[in-house]
This record gives sequence, structure tokens and C-alpha cells, in this order.
Amino acid sequence: MSDEAIMQQPQEPEYSKKRVAAMIIAIFTCMILTGLSSYKLLPMQSAIMDFFQIGESQYGVLNTAASWVSVVCAIPMGFLVRKLRCNFSVIIGYLVAIAGIFVQAMSTSFTVFVLGRMLEGAGAGFAGLVTGALILNLVDRKHMSFWSCLMVMATVVPQVIMTKGGTTLMVNSGISFQNLFLIVCGIYGVAILIWIALVPFSVRIHGVASAKKATKEQTRKVYKNKDAWFVAIALIFYNAGSMTFTAYIIKFLTTKGLTQMQAADYYSLTTIIGLVSMIIFGILSDKFKTRRKIAIVSFIAAAVAFVALGLVPGNMIWIYVCLWGTLPRSIAGFTNATSAELAEVPSDIPIVNSVRNTITQIGSIIMGLLMGVLIQYAGYMVTTFIIAGGMLVGAVMWFLAKKII
Repeated sequence: MSDEAIMQQPQEPEYSKKRVAAMIIAIFTCMILTGLSSYKLLPMQSAIMDFFQIGESQYGVLNTAASWVSVVCAIPMGFLVRKLRCNFSVIIGYLVAIAGIFVQAMSTSFTVFVLGRMLEGAGAGFAGLVTGALILNLVDRKHMSFWSCLMVMATVVPQVIMTKGGTTLMVNSGISFQNLFLIVCGIYGVAILIWIALVPFSVRIHGVASAKKATKEQTRKVYKNKDAWFVAIALIFYNAGSMTFTAYIIKFLTTKGLTQMQAADYYSLTTIIGLVSMIIFGILSDKFKTRRKIAIVSFIAAAVAFVALGLVPGNMIWIYVCLWGTLPRSIAGFTNATSAELAEVPSDIPIVNSVRNTITQIGSIIMGLLMGVLIQYAGYMVTTFIIAGGMLVGAVMWFLAKKII
């Protein structure tokens, strides 16, 4: 697709600027609220492991449970959300997620707990396909990197809140992880009310009430596009460090002599720095019209960050904080931005996202299962070196994706 085509708006808006702004506010607010659920396990690892009497490898099963559902459901969900109105899809998704979280909160069996996590993942994934695709069809294509990085920022803010706030609640206030789960159910309820209030019932995934439908041939090209595969494979390795390993990082930092609260503070700091840096690099990407070159450098920086994480003592952990909190934080945003390039028509953006989700979730399941085993039997330091190697693979994948700007 040419640069000129990429920069054009997909269709004439059918809603006023105020209505579009309200929808964008609703999307970002709901991303932040529901993101609290995605990262709620961060401060709970020790409590959950103690409650169910499980080890790191079993915890790895729990940590990947939501990904299993995505592997099976992502592509069918992509076609489904393209047909349904956005309100219906999001509300159903959130209600299913609430049911899954409630099952986990009430569970005394680890097996049932994992099943609840899978149900939660199905609902959140379904709603996430809608919000992720809709925002790309509402914003100016000339600033796609900025908006995509802003999307990621909306999902990262909850990571800061749960790492610090969740840890404070559990350590200082003595609240149980079950009660914290119930609080998250209430947060999902607030997200539903916001969505109903600000998003018109008529709006579809294209960003309007009606829009050009993709032909079968156009949709088939999504599956055949090598660049889409390269970017998705790279995201597997990025997620291994940015998501899968985060479930263990607070406990890892305590082995370096930090207290649980200090560890939470340090990891939150990488995210706080990242909130600023991802926006800066998003703006620079749009200005210089390149995502690919910045992404390659970002993966290399991520590899160095994880080598540092494994090697430095606790009093020098700021080296990892600075390295991981800057360039690498732009990777997820750049990946999201490629969806608009890879879809020939706006209605195919959820298909692009669902294909990428399927590929990355398969990888994330494998990585998640391996992560617990690696940590348990090889140790944290070796694991960080392996993650660093994966980041270099990610750099190679983006190098090969030469059709991405």
C-alpha cells in the first residue's frame, strides 16, 4: 500500500467531531479501566501461589490461561466483531470477563481458578478487538504512530496502578487477592456504563454506521502478507519480556535484596518513564515517517536492558529501569499502527488484529509455559539472557518486514 493511501482517512465521518471525540474518550477510558484486570496478577503472585500451594511452573499455566482462549477464538472473533455493532460486542465481552473474574474470586480449586481466567480472557479479548480496531478507524492516519502509542499507554497505566496500588493494598492493608478480584469486577461495571453513555449504538467497527466491506480477496491478503507474520513473530518475543516475565519480576527483584515494595516502585518507574517515551517516539515516528527503523533499534535496546537486569546488583537496577523504560516501550504501539497499513479497507483491521493475536498468543503460551520452567530450574539470570536473545530475534523480524514504513 502506498504512503499516500496510508495517510488518507478511510471514510467520511458520519458523526460530529464532538461525538468522535466522545467515542475516543470512551475507548481510552475503558482501556485503562479494563487494563486493571490484565495486570491484576502482578502483586498477587505470592498470595496465589501460597493459597493454592503451587510452584512457578504451575503459575506459568495460570499466567498463559487467557492466551489459550485467544488461540482458539481470535480469528472467529475478528469476523464476528466486523458484523456486530460495537456496543453489543463490547458489553457482551465485558460481561463475560466479569463472570470469569467472579469465578476466580470464589474459587478454592486451582483448576477452576484457571478456567475462570480463561473465561475472563475470552471476554476481554473480544471487547479488546473492538476498541483496538475502532480507534484506528476514528483517528487521523497521518498520526497513526502517535495514536497507537497512546493506545498502548492506556493499557500500561493500569500496570503502574496495579504494581504499586495493588501491592500496597495487599501488603499494607491486608486485602486478599479474592477481594481485589471483586473490586476489578466493579471496575468493569463502570466501563460498561461509560461505553453505553459515550458510544452511539449505531457505530460499527469501521468507525461509522456503514462503510465499504472488504472483498474475500482483500481479506485473504491479510493471511498471505509476510510482513504481518514478521511483525507478529517479533511481538511474541517482546511480550515475553514486557508481559510474561512481569508476572515474576517483583519476586525476582526481591532476590537482589530489594523489599517487595521497593521492587514494585522500581518496576513502576520503568512504566512511568515509558508513558512519556512511547509518546515521544510515536511523534518522532510520524514526523520522520518511519516505524521500522525505530522498532529495530528499540528491540536491540530491549536486549541490552534484559542483559543488564540479569547482571546488575539491586543497588544498580536503575540501569535496567532507564534502558527498558525508553525506546522498547514504543514497540507495541508501532505494532498496532501496522494494522492500518496491512488492511486494504478499514473493515479488515479487526481481521489483521485477530490474525496477529492468534500468532502472538500461540507464542505467548509457549513462552509462558517455558518461563515458569526456566525460572524454576535454570534461575532468573539465565532466563533474562534468553529473553534478551529473543529481543534480537525481534529486531531481525522487523528488519525483514521491509514494506512497513
